[in-house]
Amino acid sequence: MTNPFPWRKPLDANWAAQVAEIEAAIGNGGMPDYALTKAVANQQLGAREQLKIERLAERIGKLDGKGFTRFEIGLLGSRTLSYLSAPLRAAGLARGLLVSPYEAPYDRVASFAFSSNNCFERQLDAVLIILDESAFQSSRLLLNAAAEDEAVQEAEMLVDEIAKATRSKTGCPAIIATLPPLVQIASAETATPGSDARFRLRFNLMLADGAAQRRWLIWDQASLAARVGLDRWIDPISFHSAKVPFNIQICPQAADSIVALLAAMKGKTARALVLDLDNTIWGGVIGDDGISGIRLGQNSAEGEAFVAFQNFVLKLRERGIVLAVCSKNTDAVARGPFLNHPEMILKEQHMAVFQANWNDKATNIRSIAETLNLGLESLAYVDDNPAERERVRQELPLVSTIEVGEDPSFFIERVSKSGLFDHLPLNSDDLARANSYEGRAKVADIRARIGNYEDYLKSLEMRMTIAPFDDVGCPRIVQLINKSNQFNLTTRRYNEEDVRRMQQDANVLGWQVRLDDKFAQHGMIGVVIVRQETSEWEIDTWLQSCRVLERGVEQCIMNNLFTKASEKGVVRINARYIPTERNQMVADFYTRLGFDVVGHNSDGSVDFVCAVRTYAPHLVFMETSLPL
Repeated sequence: MTNPFPWRKPLDANWAAQVAEIEAAIGNGGMPDYALTKAVANQQLGAREQLKIERLAERIGKLDGKGFTRFEIGLLGSRTLSYLSAPLRAAGLARGLLVSPYEAPYDRVASFAFSSNNCFERQLDAVLIILDESAFQSSRLLLNAAAEDEAVQEAEMLVDEIAKATRSKTGCPAIIATLPPLVQIASAETATPGSDARFRLRFNLMLADGAAQRRWLIWDQASLAARVGLDRWIDPISFHSAKVPFNIQICPQAADSIVALLAAMKGKTARALVLDLDNTIWGGVIGDDGISGIRLGQNSAEGEAFVAFQNFVLKLRERGIVLAVCSKNTDAVARGPFLNHPEMILKEQHMAVFQANWNDKATNIRSIAETLNLGLESLAYVDDNPAERERVRQELPLVSTIEVGEDPSFFIERVSKSGLFDHLPLNSDDLARANSYEGRAKVADIRARIGNYEDYLKSLEMRMTIAPFDDVGCPRIVQLINKSNQFNLTTRRYNEEDVRRMQQDANVLGWQVRLDDKFAQHGMIGVVIVRQETSEWEIDTWLQSCRVLERGVEQCIMNNLFTKASEKGVVRINARYIPTERNQMVADFYTRLGFDVVGHNSDGSVDFVCAVRTYAPHLVFMETSLPL
């Protein structure tokens, strides 16, 4: 059988011993090590190992999984989805999630969409809906284009009702699966109005358009079916006897593909790609072969494979993925191809950080993470050398080291199939992220050279824009609310419907904060939500991107908040800090900004207050554009 997870690490020789260590920790009433558990699940598992991880995931899911992010998902479909539950839990471990699936009774799609019945009876993080053509009742006569149009419109109405019901009943977005292809009678099926193949194509395009409009999310089941192969995807016997939508043996791959999307929803995907150079983005060793000797393009199969990989990497950067170099090399020699090789697609300016020296690669990757102010779990690493890959895995298990192999022809396939760069529908802030991180690296260099902190801040020429919540900013606001963990005072999560209600509520002040400097447009880097009473305001949510730490951003926002409060005759502003495993960095946030502690609560949270008339504005070094 073809290896379903070729991008994962080959199974460790001591894999069983690692699992036993995790099971022993659970048996002793403790929580197993997060990095070890994630690494054990994220290997090239056979059928026996897959079953062990599924059982392990079920046990860990009952614990308070330190380090893991919980994700509760509903499963709703035209067919039986119970076979997905255990593989979803196992796939979650490999991506740092504790997935709890809840399956709706068989074929309750119409009931869920159109009745008051809520088969889940709980709040969820998402509902996955997998439909087949039995969900669509419209007849489609061959060559009747009008009937086909009507059928697609009715299908869209059903999907829209499902999505609305999902939000209203479970407080979360719907994830709608695209329809996989069918065995076709003729090559002209998609050119034949009314055919099943054509309907599926149009249905999938309709889903894609709706996702672009943020009416729902999509899981591209059709793409996975094409990748796996239709003969393996469809099991006709199980389809009819067990009512399963695809081959049960495919469930681990389907689950991994689904969980890659769930990880993107929780912000647990890679934000940076760290690249080796020799035999990774060009063929040969630059230090030995020289610029004229490396293999890149030049009408050779290998050279063209490297050019194709560089083009792929550049497309990742266009999606906001920040790029970095980590190479054992002399710096000037390593930069030579970027500057002087005519067939290099990647240029020096595309790299936010360029680490070329003779240090251990794990040491350099740590330095890259610190320069970008990213956690190790936000980094993916590509290196053709298996010894270097293994060394990085041992030293930095939270870095996603992709098993690309040594043949550049497979690099694109391995990286894309990994799901590490899965994402929700892109917005302009996503596209600008790579430039923002590159600007951050330049800022770090300036700070190292300028000793005086005030001079350093002045040199950045920062410009802040504070604006009320609006329809344009809503997707990014929701994204920040649900992804920000470290610089987040309460970690309260709100979905798109919640944000839109706040946008219309006169008693809620919602601010979206953007920042530019002379190096980059950082896009939206902060969200503030304030509940407004006549004489007192309460800060409900305050979060910021860690991309712009120690620049006076919070001081500037707070100055403007108190200015606004003073104009409205507010007497005082109340606030609360709710501690989590990951937001200790802001434990002293309010005291630093002039608030007094007024209470400690049984859940560990702390209450603060600051009188408007006694607030002392902080010194800041940026221009500010304010809302009316």
